[in-house]
Amino acid sequence: MTNYVADLTSTVPFRQREASDLAGKLRTDATITDGVIRWNSNDQVPPADCVALAAHIGLSVDVAKSNAARSADLYAFLVSYRTAQAQRTPEQIAEERAMARAAHGPGVWVVNIFTDESFRT
Repeated sequence: MTNYVADLTSTVPFRQREASDLAGKLRTDATITDGVIRWNSNDQVPPADCVALAAHIGLSVDVAKSNAARSADLYAFLVSYRTAQAQRTPEQIAEERAMARAAHGPGVWVVNIFTDESFRT
C-alpha cells in the first residue's frame, strides 16, 4: 500500500507530486457525507491509503466509517455478482468459456475466485 501521507514530504519528486495531486483531487473530486468520503465520479470510497491522506490534509473524514463503508460496498457487490453469475443462461456460460479459450488457449484451468467456479478451456 502506498503511504501518501509520507509521500507528501518525500524527497523523491514524483512521489511528492503524486501525493500532492491526489490531495488536490480529494479536495475537488470527492464528497464527504457523514464522515464517509466517496469519489464523485463513481460513488466509491477511495482506498484506505487515500482515505488516510484525506484525513491528514484536514478533510472531515471519519477514517473508520469510510473504511467500513468500503467493506460494506464490496460485500454488497460480491453478493450481487455471485447472484448474477448463478443466474447466467447456458448460452452466456458457453460464450464466457469460449472467450476464455480464445484468451488462454486450450487445456488451461480457469478459476473464478469470487464464485469458486472452475473449468478447463
